Amino acid sequence: MAYGEVMSKFDEQDFDEKRLARRQKRKKSQITAFVILALFILLIAGVAVFSVYKIKDLLGITSGSQESQEAAADEGSSEEVVIETPESVEIEPDEMTEDDVLDELAKSCMAELSIEDKVAGLFIVTPEQLTGVATAVQAGSGTQDALSKYAVGGITYYAKNIKDEEQITKMLSTTASMSKYPIFTLVSDEGKKGGVTSTISIDGITDVTDSDTAAATSKALGDNLFKYGFNMDIAPGIDLSENGLYGSDAGSVKDITASFASTMKESGVNVCVNAFPLKTDTTAGLTAVDKSKDELASGEYEIFKQIIENADPAAIMMSNASFEKAAGDNTPASLSSAMIDGELRNGLGFDGIIITGPLNEASITEYYTSAEAAVNAIKAGADMIYLPENFEEAYNGLLEAVNSGSIDEARLDESLLRIYRVKYAGKVTEILGNS
Repeated sequence: MAYGEVMSKFDEQDFDEKRLARRQKRKKSQITAFVILALFILLIAGVAVFSVYKIKDLLGITSGSQESQEAAADEGSSEEVVIETPESVEIEPDEMTEDDVLDELAKSCMAELSIEDKVAGLFIVTPEQLTGVATAVQAGSGTQDALSKYAVGGITYYAKNIKDEEQITKMLSTTASMSKYPIFTLVSDEGKKGGVTSTISIDGITDVTDSDTAAATSKALGDNLFKYGFNMDIAPGIDLSENGLYGSDAGSVKDITASFASTMKESGVNVCVNAFPLKTDTTAGLTAVDKSKDELASGEYEIFKQIIENADPAAIMMSNASFEKAAGDNTPASLSSAMIDGELRNGLGFDGIIITGPLNEASITEYYTSAEAAVNAIKAGADMIYLPENFEEAYNGLLEAVNSGSIDEARLDESLLRIYRVKYAGKVTEILGNS
């Protein structure tokens, strides 16, 4: 079903939900009226019985012996007419919360997906990987054909794809309109000099030294990214080192990154924090980080906790480095269930989208085929596969794993629910605002 048709379906669903709510309210009113009527009837009946006794007494109507009359009089005088009030039962209509509506929207869209579209929806690729062109600066028939075949979950753009405001805005708008389903349009930019959008002049970006300057830069950047059509920024980067963008002091870095992330979200652009548990260069081969779980817990984990609690980021990207002391083996974090499910999901309580690091880096490609990396990532608990070395090979490998039963379809649905909850969050606000 086309994205427009899905939206129409949701509008119809919205109307049905409102009609159901009204019906439930009427039902509640009817029940309340019934209870009041019942109480009134009981009251009238009690008054009537009491009146009969009084009338008989006044008129001297007798029956039976004098003793019986006196006994009846004694009995009548000792009894009270008691009308029991039924217990008050609060009957509330099944009002749908924001989370309920979001789940229904996500599940409705997921119900329309074929297995092929479900698999494709877990991938984030470049426009060049999708279309096969050398450098993509516009969306045309090649993009349309590719999206019809592979309904990818997201497309990420680099500096080479961005020429000016008009060009990138048109490219993103056209791409979104061509997609059968809502699509993430990603960029990686923290506003620093040389960022992806550096070819575009953005006022308000400044050197980040504290939470205030982080918020100012994030707002300027976020407002413009939103205007161009980007809906996710892979930022901020978590690097507690002298070479890190925000320095090596954990207390300062957590305030800066939390401020950056929350302000970006306010601009309407989703945040993908990069990378868990820390950002480091993994382009030259497998990189081993010699930090224990306790060391990570007292440093990087504190930063992620603050961002998760204060900014509620849509996604977190995994590192491709290995953390043997924390995970128990040297599997890259992007493919490690110990790091994804054990540390990030269960340890820190993150319930958003978990995205792998770039799977085209040497830390992955030297040890895994594209298909193996994709399959291992999903089995480890990742929700989205970022930049496989060979997209078609990775896609076909994951599809085969699902068709063979190596990966259950329910596992895909688990990730897709997280993905579509983020993609439809804005739609829920519109629905509830109009209800």
